[in-house]
Amino acid sequence: MRSGANQMVLATIQILLAGVGLGLSLAVPPGPVNAVIAVQSSTKSLMSGFSVGFGAMTADAIFLIITYYLGGLVIVNDAIRGILSIISCALLAYMAYLTYVSLRSIGQLAERGRKSARLPYISGLTIGLTNPLQITWWLSVGLSLISSIGLIIIVGFFAGILLWITLFPLAMRWASSRVPSLYRWVVYASTFLLLAFSAWFLYNGIAIFSKF
Repeated sequence: MRSGANQMVLATIQILLAGVGLGLSLAVPPGPVNAVIAVQSSTKSLMSGFSVGFGAMTADAIFLIITYYLGGLVIVNDAIRGILSIISCALLAYMAYLTYVSLRSIGQLAERGRKSARLPYISGLTIGLTNPLQITWWLSVGLSLISSIGLIIIVGFFAGILLWITLFPLAMRWASSRVPSLYRWVVYASTFLLLAFSAWFLYNGIAIFSKF
């Protein structure tokens, strides 16, 4: 009995950690939100940078609610799970590509961050709600995770985002004069994360279709 309970706890922890990694894979790649966080943290305050990230995380929470109820309206069988896994694989691979090539436009992202709105939270929320990749992520990867694993991994997902929007402003404040150098390592790490999860979804999709 105790062994079964321990295995359940271990499985739950593994799912939570996977969720944290997935949350980081979405939050870490350089883009408009991180550009605004970097500039707000470097030129104004840590709270301003965190507020931008929290606004973007609020957008994810809104998409979560929509996706959860959408999943309740749609019958997600094995075939649909397999299709969603393949779509998720393709999307994450595409995001990895966009993240890697963003090395060429780090300066442009920083300039966009300097022109951000005076209300950091509203700025992050607006960017999050209007980001096509973020919307597509929830309709593919998010829906696939909820239908296949459940909400436990989503808890880890938001923990990963919260971890990033807390630590990233601190890093930017500490290394404000070396943002391009720091961003370069962020790009490499996030590209690896995205490719790893892309491979996982591909494996999951193949495993589902192999049952037919």
